[in-house]
Amino acid sequence: MKKNILIICTIIFLSLNTFSQTRQDVVDDGFTWFEAYSTTELTGNNIPTSTGWTLKYWVRVIGNYPNGSQLNFLVSKAGKQIFSTRCETWVYRNDNNALDESYMRTAECWLGKSATKETGEFEVKVFTVNGETKAEKLVRTYKIDVRAIGRVPSGQAAGTEPPRYIINRHNEAPVAFIFLRPTGYIPYFDVRQSPDRSGENLIEFHYSLSPSEEGIVPPHGEVACTVDGKPVPMPGPLPYATQAVSKYEFFYQEIHQDRLSPKYKAGLPYEEKIRFQMLNTSLPITWRKTRENRPALEDYKGNWVCTFGKDTIVWRTLRWKVGADGMPELHPEQRGNVNLGYNTFLVDMEIPTGGSLLDGRLTGASSSFFYGQPWTTAEGKTMANRVPKKGNPFPIPSNAIK
Repeated sequence: MKKNILIICTIIFLSLNTFSQTRQDVVDDGFTWFEAYSTTELTGNNIPTSTGWTLKYWVRVIGNYPNGSQLNFLVSKAGKQIFSTRCETWVYRNDNNALDESYMRTAECWLGKSATKETGEFEVKVFTVNGETKAEKLVRTYKIDVRAIGRVPSGQAAGTEPPRYIINRHNEAPVAFIFLRPTGYIPYFDVRQSPDRSGENLIEFHYSLSPSEEGIVPPHGEVACTVDGKPVPMPGPLPYATQAVSKYEFFYQEIHQDRLSPKYKAGLPYEEKIRFQMLNTSLPITWRKTRENRPALEDYKGNWVCTFGKDTIVWRTLRWKVGADGMPELHPEQRGNVNLGYNTFLVDMEIPTGGSLLDGRLTGASSSFFYGQPWTTAEGKTMANRVPKKGNPFPIPSNAIK
């Protein structure tokens, strides 16, 4: 009997470790987040003067690294180096057979002296720096599109102020992934967060928005799922049985200002906000069942379709397949193209025609995702081509408003 229990536990442990513990020098594309940070320096009379923007980095690289290891970022435009930034890292080692993987990461790293006023498309190369040998290795190349956001002086002063800057994330609109988070483990975006103490194996649904005002912090939504066309029961007391609670993990926003239209020459300037954010929505589903009042993935093998919305209004539709091992199958784009953390799966997501109340700006089909990684599979391209259009991609001048 004890031998049988040991065999069963071993099988469960191996199945939980969907991704090999031996991955090395693998950048977690789902974790990567860049921000264009506006910079200044003091000039005569200690007056702050704009120097443009520099890049803030949140990057996690899966692998086993010695203490003192770093990440080095080289930013270039049209083959010309613009600036570079070397960042200290926090190193985590899985040395006790835990379910996760070893990695190093940096969070909100930036260097004010590395600044530029150039805008447009840039390439960001990510290098690991071994803390013992000091050897550097190129592990990922990203692309970013930096846009200037106009500003005007406060009060009644005429003219313009130095612009603010923002990185275009519209191509991330079709991207969604689910993280099967074991009880007691930290969230996918581990910065400034604590391990879960609920005793449940959780499923986090992550996706990107350029939100409407309602979408900044989405209202509690409802989830309904089918597997191979048959409804999945959602037991437990309402509204919690079907409730999905959302929060934003990362965000940045800027406010365009101008006095171009005659009506804004005096008084308050014209303003228009633009914002990008990454959301985390907790799904009312579990895996390797830890609660009886939650449906578990392994109990419903097959093709899952889940809607997330309110009442009869759908905000997002998710699709994935649970295989014979009770775990989601890898999306084709994860098979050699993009990389995600352990127990994390890219899923097919559909945005309703015309967008939802969560969406403020949608730009339609995209040719790349995760900061410039190309879609390479038919399934990925289909998902990217389904994105609808809504609003304007970026703020428009007041004298162009119709």
